[in-house]
Amino acid sequence: MILLFLAMTLLSWSQQENRLIRQGNRQYDQEKYKEAEIDYLKSVQSGKASHKGFYNLGDAWYMQKNYVQASAAFDTLRTFKMDDETRSKSYYNLGNSLLKASIDSAQLAQKFLPASVEAFKQSLRLKPDDADAKYNLAYAQKLLDKSQQQQQQQQQQKNQDKQDKQDQKQDQKQDQQKEQQQEQQKDQAQQDQNKDQQQQQAQPQQISKEDAERILEALKNDEKETLEKLKEAKIQTIRVVKSDKDW
Repeated sequence: MILLFLAMTLLSWSQQENRLIRQGNRQYDQEKYKEAEIDYLKSVQSGKASHKGFYNLGDAWYMQKNYVQASAAFDTLRTFKMDDETRSKSYYNLGNSLLKASIDSAQLAQKFLPASVEAFKQSLRLKPDDADAKYNLAYAQKLLDKSQQQQQQQQQQKNQDKQDKQDQKQDQKQDQQKEQQQEQQKDQAQQDQNKDQQQQQAQPQQISKEDAERILEALKNDEKETLEKLKEAKIQTIRVVKSDKDW
């Protein structure tokens, strides 16, 4: 009885799932993608849901340009059993969703472009003659190469800017050291000059030998003149003295 009940429950859910998917398909065909999304979401709420609901849900999100969500829906299909034709298409849609998300957001490109390339490769492994997958793979690879080249250039520019800043700091440091050395030399020169002046003030003025001889000679001459003047004064003194005797 339990097995029969479970079987009837699964059959009932399967019928309900198919009904929701068909209802969502009608909305999708009428380009009512938001309404279709709601029906597909309801169809995958059970843990026993088939791959059909997730596949169509991914399509509905893709048509609404919700490429990240579409990528998540198509990526979920990896866990389901399906024929190679359907799996190849799911990988193709996954590659397209990742590619569109990368084009819309440069921040996502670094992570999503490599995944997009790999998804197209997986699709071609299952269906090697798919011309659209080949074209999209080449386009995604071209964008990936360009993105990696830009990242490399940006990294090189960052490294160069970092090196320039380091060089600038080093130059500034050297200039500061040079200025400090010049200031120290200037201070030392001023100290030496002050010291010389102090020594000159402390020591008596020295004269040359020639100057000393001239000074001595001048002093001798002055002494002679002084003696001569004294003699004359003495003679004059004698001359003015008168005798009180009556000769």
